[in-house]
Amino acid sequence: MVLLAGLKGEVSDTEDVLRAAREACEADASVQLMRAPMVFGRIHLESAIDHAIRAFERGRNTSNSRATETLLYASGTRQISKAIEKMGIREGDSEVALVAFGEFSLDEFLEKVDFKQDDSVLGGDASMLIEYGICKKEIASVPESKVFDLVLERVAMVDLLK
Repeated sequence: MVLLAGLKGEVSDTEDVLRAAREACEADASVQLMRAPMVFGRIHLESAIDHAIRAFERGRNTSNSRATETLLYASGTRQISKAIEKMGIREGDSEVALVAFGEFSLDEFLEKVDFKQDDSVLGGDASMLIEYGICKKEIASVPESKVFDLVLERVAMVDLLK
């Protein structure tokens, strides 16, 4: 089972939020929290999830959990530290993307951190493409309706970086 959700609330203490997420997981579950402004539409995370699952099925995973593997694909990098730097939650964030594999109690998590589910935060924001690592020249090379496809390209290219 895979859960994908957008959340609104304030990350006042990153470690407390991450701890609450881990506590809402059953024994074999894993969860990943990401900065929602760095998510370019729901399809971005769905693609990262699909790639992560395939990597585990084929024995080509870099990390030990599907959640962390999803972070790597979503960030477009193979280095966990760079993926966390790019996509990891930070104190002061108010929009978070959550991906959980296995049994995860979203209600328990939301109650502990005082967040509300709001999937609209997964809508994508083209103004964040530069921060994601896509240059202005690349953005200008595609029609406006296709700019998020550049992110999906980065997700897919992670397989080539292995």
